[in-house]
Amino acid sequence: MIIAGHSASLKKLQKLVIVPLSDIHHNAPAHDRTKFKECIEWIKRTAARPDRVVLTMLMGDYLDTFSTSERQALRSANLHESSRARIERMLLDDLGALTDDLRPIASTLVGALEGNHTYKFQETESGAHVGKTFGRILAETFGVPFFGVCGFLGLDIKLSGTSTAAFKILMHHGFGTASMKSTSIMQVMKMRERFPACDLYILGHNHVPIATVQQGIDFSRDTRNGGSWRMKQKQQAFIRAASFLKGYVEGEACDYHSGSYVETRGLVPQGLGVVTCNVRWRFKDGTSQTNGLDVHVQE
Repeated sequence: MIIAGHSASLKKLQKLVIVPLSDIHHNAPAHDRTKFKECIEWIKRTAARPDRVVLTMLMGDYLDTFSTSERQALRSANLHESSRARIERMLLDDLGALTDDLRPIASTLVGALEGNHTYKFQETESGAHVGKTFGRILAETFGVPFFGVCGFLGLDIKLSGTSTAAFKILMHHGFGTASMKSTSIMQVMKMRERFPACDLYILGHNHVPIATVQQGIDFSRDTRNGGSWRMKQKQQAFIRAASFLKGYVEGEACDYHSGSYVETRGLVPQGLGVVTCNVRWRFKDGTSQTNGLDVHVQE
């Protein structure tokens, strides 16, 4: 597991907006380009606001090419080297198109995961990309950590140099085939059994967007008042990221050879776009003294 850190300055009245950008499937026929471009523009516009700080995490499945079974079939195919090289040139063109679309939000990116739809370049013609996957190439292009399928990001959130709060994020591209929201969010919450101390848990993969926050109680020493033990509020947020792959498309016939796999399998249609986690400073009543962080989620 890759563990990375990131520092973010958050002023008293600012909101930190954490945006998981997942399951883009940029080169798929059913990719919703209009929705994707709208989301990119929203992230860019939000990041430009003086009362917002935006951090975007790339969560995998950047292209539709290739699924796990497709990669297995490709490896077993007796293709000429020239055919393999041509396939990789096409993939690099597709990845370049996605990279261009992401450039307007480059300053908000804090990391990239790998999805199950991916490919590792092998042919000599691919040059510096040989041995690298889509997620690693994007991470290197934008100068952010590459986490692989699962990773941890520790945020040091600072207020004018006087207060610092740790915000711990556990990310996994996702797993499972849950199509109902109740089952989908439970898969995220079960990650807490393995990593119990995080503040935010994010999964993608199944295109079922949902988010929730659970309230709890923690105990810590109050270093400002003699180090006595005090009770404090504890919030943990859980997000299942959305996608940009259309499900049921009016006017298109799905015939098992082409069309949406959502329609083929009769899955529940889901909303496209992003789900966000929003973080603000919490202050003690009537004072400017910080009292931790308030966490909210928004579908």
